[in-house]
Amino acid sequence: MGKRTTIKDVAAAAGVSATAVSLVLNDRPSRVSEETRRHILDVAERLHYVPNQVARTLVTQRSMLLALIVPDIQNLFFAGLAKRLEEECQQSGYSLIVANSGDSRETEHRLLTRLVSRGVDGVFLIAAGESCGDVEALRSDVEACSCPVVLIDRLVDVDWCDGVGIDNHAGGRLAAQFLIENGHRRIACISGETRVGNAAGRRDGFVEGLAEVDLSPVLVVEGDYRFDSGLDAAPDIVASGATAVFCCNDLMALGLLQGLHRLGRSVPDDISVIGYDGIAERFGFGAMLTTVGQKIGWLAHESAAVMLDRIGGSPSAGIASRTIMLPPELIRRGTVAQIPMLPIESGAESRADAERVEVG
Repeated sequence: MGKRTTIKDVAAAAGVSATAVSLVLNDRPSRVSEETRRHILDVAERLHYVPNQVARTLVTQRSMLLALIVPDIQNLFFAGLAKRLEEECQQSGYSLIVANSGDSRETEHRLLTRLVSRGVDGVFLIAAGESCGDVEALRSDVEACSCPVVLIDRLVDVDWCDGVGIDNHAGGRLAAQFLIENGHRRIACISGETRVGNAAGRRDGFVEGLAEVDLSPVLVVEGDYRFDSGLDAAPDIVASGATAVFCCNDLMALGLLQGLHRLGRSVPDDISVIGYDGIAERFGFGAMLTTVGQKIGWLAHESAAVMLDRIGGSPSAGIASRTIMLPPELIRRGTVAQIPMLPIESGAESRADAERVEVG
């Protein structure tokens, strides 16, 4: 292994002082002429000089490292968000460490402690499902961190921490309204785990959207945001007689599409399907899936902006906590069919309590 090039090596090769090299390479104010500055940079590049980040951290008290903790890196939404957030961080000179909690509160706690102890400048946190059900424990963990923490997506109760998310309640209403506008009256729902706040928001917004026209779901299946939840729900969906299904994420929608195909049902001719996230197409799946899109680039941008404000100590960083809620968007593709507009019935039949089935 070759010897690391030091500031002294660059100074000797450039014929200037080590102090001048340090000022130029750290982009600090100096009286060094522009010609000399360019010469130092050229020499540093020729010698393959790489800054010693450990030494720089001791001087600046910043590691230029940020961390993102996700519940499930295999989830397409979290993977896509991690990629966009990494791009945002890189634009500001930061590297991003991604860690997976496995939706476990214990693992999440351990990761927070370990990452903070290793000197990251801030943590982006998508709370584990177990933490969403134990908000006080989550709050205790966050408040114990010596660096800024920004909650993303699963915002739980965020009056004590910065949070950036999508208005899930509005997204659920969008899905309901779109299906109603296309003539559907017998509509089912595959939700996420109701202990997770965004899952409850999507489901509740959807149910309220139906209730506005005196409808209720013919079936609610509680899934877990994974592919198999949608796949396993297919027989119950078919048995319910639903003409349309709202899936609370794209991954479950893709599983449902596979399950319906196995049962010989055609989408959208036999049954319509709408997902949530708008992420599947980025990975080469679900190119035709109608979905409620989360603006993932916007979510990453706003999350990074809040974090950098906290680290940089901007005037807005003095606010106790901030919650930024972004609007969803309906992405119309090919899995929702328009059917003859049937009249909306009134009375007990249309407002009957939906059957609830748990899968996954």
